[in-house]
Amino acid sequence: MITAQLIEPIAQRVYQRNEKSVSDISIEVVLSDPVTGRLEARLSSECSPTPWRYIGEVNGTSFKGTLPDVPVGQHLLDVRISFDSKTITLTADPVFVGDLWILAGQSNMEGCGKNIDLEMPVTGVSCFYMGDTWDIAREPLCWLQESIDPVNWNVPEEEREQAIRTVRQERSNGAGLSLTFAKKILQHTGVPIGLIMCAHGGTSMSQWDPGLIGEEGRSFYGAMIRKVRKLGGRVKGCLWYQGEADANEKAAPDYLERTIRWVNSLRSDLSSPELPFIYAQLSVFHINGDGKWWNRIQQDQFELESKIKHAAMVPTIDATLSDAIHLDARSLKEVGRRMASAALRLTYGIHEAESGPRPADFAWNTDRTELRISLSGINGELAQVEQVYGILMISGGVKQWLSASIGEDRQHIVICFQEPVPVGSKLLHGVGYNPTVNVKDARSIPLPVFGPVDV
Repeated sequence: MITAQLIEPIAQRVYQRNEKSVSDISIEVVLSDPVTGRLEARLSSECSPTPWRYIGEVNGTSFKGTLPDVPVGQHLLDVRISFDSKTITLTADPVFVGDLWILAGQSNMEGCGKNIDLEMPVTGVSCFYMGDTWDIAREPLCWLQESIDPVNWNVPEEEREQAIRTVRQERSNGAGLSLTFAKKILQHTGVPIGLIMCAHGGTSMSQWDPGLIGEEGRSFYGAMIRKVRKLGGRVKGCLWYQGEADANEKAAPDYLERTIRWVNSLRSDLSSPELPFIYAQLSVFHINGDGKWWNRIQQDQFELESKIKHAAMVPTIDATLSDAIHLDARSLKEVGRRMASAALRLTYGIHEAESGPRPADFAWNTDRTELRISLSGINGELAQVEQVYGILMISGGVKQWLSASIGEDRQHIVICFQEPVPVGSKLLHGVGYNPTVNVKDARSIPLPVFGPVDV
C-alpha cells in the first residue's frame, strides 16, 4: 500500500502576504513508493471548497510545487495525488496567509511574567518556535533549549534532552508581550499573524552584531536571518526589546550607533529598506547604583526614534517589575498593546492611537523663571495631577528636583523657579534609581525618559 506524507504546508503556518495581499503556498509531498500521476490542490474556508487546481506531475517518490495567489485569511488546504486509478488525499488545517513579525532582543521579549497571568491563545495567531516548528501561539513562546540553533543552548549538546524535559516540567514563568500584540493586530485588521521567536535573555548589541551573519545558527543575528529566509525571506516588521545588557561603561557609549547599524543591516539583508521597527525604551532602573549608564541607554533609545525612519518607540517607565529588571505579566501585556498601537499606525494605516506624549518644545519666559514644555503625540489630553514628578534640572553641576504642574490646556507642563535659571542648564525626566513619574495622557501612555536636554 502506497502512503504519502504532506511536508508542506503544515498546520498553523503563516505565509507572508505580498503587496497584493496574496501569497504562494509551497507544496511538498513524500511518498513511500514511486508513482506516476498528477497532483492537485484546493482551498476551503468558510465557504464551499474551491475547484481542484492542477499543480504538477508526480514522477517518483517526492514532489515539490506551488499553489499561487492564495488570499489573506485562514484556509484548509487539500492535496490530491492521482495515479493508477487511485487517489491519496492529504490535508493541512489551518493554514494562514497574513503577516510575519520578528521578535528579537533580550528576556523581556522572551517573556518573564508568571505563568498564572498567561494571555490566552487564539486561532489566527501562530508562532514559529525556536525548534523551527509552527503551532498556535501559546505562552510561553520562548523555549531556548529546544532551538535548532546552537547559539541559544545554555547547556552542552549532550545535556539538552534532559534540560528540555526539566524546563518543560518546572517552568513557572514566560508570560510576555508578543501574543497580546498579535491579538490586537488581528482584532483590528482581520489579518492572521505569525510570530517568529528570536529573543534570548542577557544578550548585548555586540552579541547581536550583524557582522556575525555568516555564523548562521551560532550567532543571534545569523539565526534570526536564517529563520526569516527559511520562511520565505519577507516579514511585516520587527519588535525589539533590548538594552539592559549594554547599560554599562564599556558598551553604552556605542549603543546608539550599534542599534542604528543593526536596523540598517536587518533592512538590507531582508531587502526591505522601510521595514517597520517597533521597540521598547528601557523601564525603571531598580538595581544597585546610580543608573548613569541605564539612563544613557534610555536617552539613546529616545533619540533613535528621530534618527531612523519607520520606527516607533514604546515607553515603559510606568511598568511594574517581577524582579530587578524584568517586567511583570501585567506590564508586558500593556507594552504589547502599545506596540500594537504603534504597528497599526506605522504599518497598517489605522490611527488607533497617537505615540503618547513626547517633548516637542522648551520655551522660557523673558527672565528665565518659568519653563513651558510643549508636548506632541498626546492622546486627548494629559491626566490631571496635583504635582508633576520626575523632572530634574541640573544647573552648574547642581541637581534640582522640581515642582511642576500640568498646564491649563493639559497639553504642556509648566515649571516655575524662584531665581532665573542659567543658560546651558540641563533638563531630564525619569532618570535615577526607581524614579517617581506620573505624566500620562488619556490612554495612560507615559512621558518617556529623556535628557539631558540643554534648556
